[in-house]
Amino acid sequence: MTEEDTTAKRGRTRWGRTALVGVPALGAIAAITAAMAQGLLAASFAVSGVPITLTSQSVAGDGFAGTVYNAGNQGVAYAGFSSAQLSGLCAGAIPTVPIVGQVTFKITAGDTDPATKELQASNLLLDAKNLSGNGVFTGLDLGVAGNALSKGPAEVRKGAGDFGLQADTATIGNLRADALSAQIAGSFKLDNLSLSIVPGAAGC
Repeated sequence: MTEEDTTAKRGRTRWGRTALVGVPALGAIAAITAAMAQGLLAASFAVSGVPITLTSQSVAGDGFAGTVYNAGNQGVAYAGFSSAQLSGLCAGAIPTVPIVGQVTFKITAGDTDPATKELQASNLLLDAKNLSGNGVFTGLDLGVAGNALSKGPAEVRKGAGDFGLQADTATIGNLRADALSAQIAGSFKLDNLSLSIVPGAAGC
């Protein structure tokens, strides 16, 4: 065998061996995804760097707080729940991919019944330029400086902003948020999880 033959063999990829190594990893990913879909695992969730739209039939939670700050030329609300229960969730981001163009990355979970509250999250945070819905608050306190908030997630209490609000509890029906970032810093229980990536803009 020549030196060239030896070098060629060393540089050759053993695809059969690579496939055998990859199978357990793919199986593990599939198992984790299936477990999340059945609500067997708690998962953290964070999206930033691309605008994202979130919708829910109903969100109810304890320890709500929010501040308003100036992001460039627009006001942005930084708000969150210490703990929350959601009836249905859709999170959709539409990034532009080179060559391909726009694609939609979408996560849905739960059902469409606003009474079930089948999803649970802790430290739910939204950095939103638009937020709409039908709200009911208890113990509402308006006009609190951002650094003087005493309720809600610690991340909101540390946020910048001269104007803040807080409440003991809050329920928001037909929630829609156009967010710059979204984060669930604690645990996130997902039922009926579905993830899809499709060409074009097909958000929530």
